[in-house]
Amino acid sequence: MSSVNITIIGGGACGISAFTELFLQLRIANLHRKVGITIIEENEEVGKGLAFGTKQPGHILNTQADLMGIHLTEPEHFSEWLIRHQERIGEEIVDNQGQDEAFTTRRLYGDYLKEQFEHYFSLAKEEGMQAEVVHASATNVKKEENGFNVFLSNQQTHACNYLVLAPGTPVANNYPHLEGKKNYFGSPWPSSDILENVPRDADVGILGSSLSAIDALMTLADNEHQGKITFYSLDGLLPRVQVEKPEPYQRKYLIIKNLHRIQREKLRNPTVVEVFRLFMKEAESYAGGKIDWKATKRDGKSAAELLREDIETARAGGDALMNIPYSLRYDSSEMWKALDESERIKFKKWLGGYWATNRHGMPLVNAERVCKLFDNQQLSVESDLEEVKYIDEKEGFELRFGDQVNFTKYLINATGPASAVKAMKSDLVKNLAEGKLIEPEPVGGIRMDTQTMQVVTSGKPVPHFYVLGHLCNGLLLDVNAVWFNVRTIGSLSQHILKTIVSENPA
Repeated sequence: MSSVNITIIGGGACGISAFTELFLQLRIANLHRKVGITIIEENEEVGKGLAFGTKQPGHILNTQADLMGIHLTEPEHFSEWLIRHQERIGEEIVDNQGQDEAFTTRRLYGDYLKEQFEHYFSLAKEEGMQAEVVHASATNVKKEENGFNVFLSNQQTHACNYLVLAPGTPVANNYPHLEGKKNYFGSPWPSSDILENVPRDADVGILGSSLSAIDALMTLADNEHQGKITFYSLDGLLPRVQVEKPEPYQRKYLIIKNLHRIQREKLRNPTVVEVFRLFMKEAESYAGGKIDWKATKRDGKSAAELLREDIETARAGGDALMNIPYSLRYDSSEMWKALDESERIKFKKWLGGYWATNRHGMPLVNAERVCKLFDNQQLSVESDLEEVKYIDEKEGFELRFGDQVNFTKYLINATGPASAVKAMKSDLVKNLAEGKLIEPEPVGGIRMDTQTMQVVTSGKPVPHFYVLGHLCNGLLLDVNAVWFNVRTIGSLSQHILKTIVSENPA
């Protein structure tokens, strides 16, 4: 029997990566017989979850495969797995960039996660580690003298010495008054709920116009939906289109060195205005001349026309507004840390929408499909959404936007993941916050130590309590990037290992 137990809440990409790295580090340190690992996962299969259990061909990962590996320092591992399993792939790889950089389906990535977990779970047991999976939802946690007690949906509890929160990406509860209403779908996942309940000839409303809305749209399009589909959102902006084969770009101005120079010369952190000025200088250097910045505003313009322009821009290699944010992939989190909390809030308020539109683009193959839906007049996008309410006598939804009102019988909430703790549809997160085991970070997510990944309350790291993934969004920014989360898992694993060794001397 192991004397120490590490429990991971969540069996998605972060949970599996954490399990694997912790096992490897413990095995190498010859501590694997003294330390056991438990994963608490509500789904029947570890690794599948809602998004990766889909069978829809249009549900494509929005990141190239060579950045999706779950092993530390091996981001290309998923690409290598795809090459080794060509016979299983069929048409599920969208190879518009060569296999190493291909986009592929969420379902195939779910297979990869499941296979990796099953391999290392079996290996851990063969090597003598006590490893287990508890199939239940974690609903609450109580801090005990020697660790934690996790309350489960099956009315049981689970005790552990170390606890890692990796619950995945939480659904937003931004329309709680619609929950339980007939033909309201609170998330695009699981897609089977939509397909089983929405007639193919029905008109459908989709709340949101970002990548989650594109996923909902692809669910309908993959199944030959014939009714009209309308996106409703605040800004009416679609994601831009990812460049097929981006050329490497070496930034000259928007670099970490220049942010540190501001700190060194002005004895303070940089402001959002200063960072944006560096971006403007960088963009004009990239473009080879002055940019008409007013002309870059997308608000109020036709979503269909913008998409057509974006497709052509992507085919031509992209532009400054798209390629510079993507070139920041490996630096943006460090730059984010250099901003004070007040400046991060300003960034989200002033520039957050533009950042999301340009930095989180859709793959070209999906953009071309969306364009055809516009051309066929099956898809439309409405902005300035003000109110959504359910009309009982009509058994449908009234949507008020600008000076117009539309009605639809079927409504899908695809506004994307919640950033703020209070907006997360999760009993666990809600109960942790009410019990003051976690504290909301004003920018989003919870307070945590960005070096060790420990949960922070009352200004101090909580011993043996860690967090990964989306719950860190306010302080780490890039939490939707697998490679970045895997890097943080490396830091977490090292800290846990050092703590175990120091607290349990041989």
